[in-house]
Amino acid sequence: MSVQLPALNTPWSEPSRKAKDSAVTVAEKEAPREVEWYQPVMKKLPSSTVEVFVNYAGLADEDETVQHIYAVRDKAWDVLPYPCIGLFRFLDFSIHLSPIYPTVVDRLRTGETLLDLGCCLGQDLRKAAYDSGISTNLIGADIEAPFLELGYELFRDRSHFQGELRAGSIFDEDFLSDKHGKVNMIYLGSFLHLFNTEQQATIVAKLEKLLCPGPGALVFGRNLGAEQGGEFHMESIGWDLYRHSSDTMQDLWVSAGSRQWKVESSLSRYESAAWDDSRRTWQGDGTKQMMFSAVSL
Repeated sequence: MSVQLPALNTPWSEPSRKAKDSAVTVAEKEAPREVEWYQPVMKKLPSSTVEVFVNYAGLADEDETVQHIYAVRDKAWDVLPYPCIGLFRFLDFSIHLSPIYPTVVDRLRTGETLLDLGCCLGQDLRKAAYDSGISTNLIGADIEAPFLELGYELFRDRSHFQGELRAGSIFDEDFLSDKHGKVNMIYLGSFLHLFNTEQQATIVAKLEKLLCPGPGALVFGRNLGAEQGGEFHMESIGWDLYRHSSDTMQDLWVSAGSRQWKVESSLSRYESAAWDDSRRTWQGDGTKQMMFSAVSL
């Protein structure tokens, strides 16, 4: 079954959560812009982001890149108004902020497979493709099919991105069943915090089925965190989320996993070059950014 996220706390009606209905969502509805997590103008475009758009996507320069991003960002906002879209946080290419990312790039170059779960526009896959020089071993999955299509538009790479992009929910019984035991690395960017502890335990079990057997299988990512982990109601957007602490992240893999895992995590204040720092109060007091990795032993 698919998980139904609650409607955002806005005057806009609830967006479709089924990929087959998402085209209607894009064509017929516009998400409101009068919310704290919609930023009309980006503060600054990171130089590493400009590099990808110019050298990978083929845009002429930073000015053309900025205008192109604005156009595609607003289309994505109307699919589902996530804060990461409204605040331009997708432009961070958060995968490369992980301490383990250089190892991930090295492993990609040897032919290992990377799955980005909840990949949104596929921005982190494009960053990995650019840095590693290979995309045939990249897989992206998201419940919203229009995000996958908009990713091709954003990076202008339909003709040369050779990875697989799939629409679907990890809670579907047959989700990526053809990939069971074939994935070496899985990235979870802004994903785990969307689910409660019971759902996260199910996710871990699903990930273990996808991962290759034996030591060295890797799951890594980032999510909302806090010094005291637990469920958290984010009043501004009307969602119940889960903020992990280092202890709760460790407990998740120990209690839900059937393998032995080495888990590392860190908490820090969220920083983003494109994000207007004054638009921070919506996420609640005590919310931080967590980076984590889990390696099978």
